[in-house]
Amino acid sequence: RIFFSASIAFSIPIGKLLSWPAFWKGSIMGIGPCILTKVLCALFMGDARFVIGWAMVGRAEFAYYIAQMAVAAGMMDGGTFSILLW
Repeated sequence: RIFFSASIAFSIPIGKLLSWPAFWKGSIMGIGPCILTKVLCALFMGDARFVIGWAMVGRAEFAYYIAQMAVAAGMMDGGTFSILLW
């Protein structure tokens, strides 16, 4: 996990990550489709409903790795990568 975290962390463009557009777009994307939908769908599950909903929220580590590979391949710019990280 330490190597994984460090490999993602060293590829983050800090200047673009701390910009206002990256923050508000990333927050909207993170709260709405990435967190809220998974927790709300848990209402229709069984007894362990919120355990299942919150467990699905933490599955973004692999998506960060895929995004880092897209940046390295020139398929995504630093601004879009910063939005995705928020």
